[in-house]
Amino acid sequence: MPKDIFSPSPCAGFIVGNCAALASAAHLLGGPVALQRVQRLIDDLSLAPPLTRRLNRELDALDDLLALRHVHDLDRVEAARFSRIEPFDPAVEEICELLDGSRDARAAQAATG
Repeated sequence: MPKDIFSPSPCAGFIVGNCAALASAAHLLGGPVALQRVQRLIDDLSLAPPLTRRLNRELDALDDLLALRHVHDLDRVEAARFSRIEPFDPAVEEICELLDGSRDARAAQAATG
């Protein structure tokens, strides 16, 4: 079956469909620099381009941020920002849901080729 050129990829659909929540999570976890990086990713994927190596690296960085991969490194901004988040903040559950959704979209993307 031919690929519909107007249909967004699973990753693009997830990113664009959750852009406000992703921007909020990026700012909460990584500050203004992470927010700008996510906004650039949203803009890049809004046009539903094919996933390039650069876009895959940006998706990897977003997954790292959402997965709290760098919060143990006291030299990174993520550690300081993470320490200010209350465990029962509703944003924590939203971040977990965004990470799950991102991983699901990437798995669907890999399955479609």
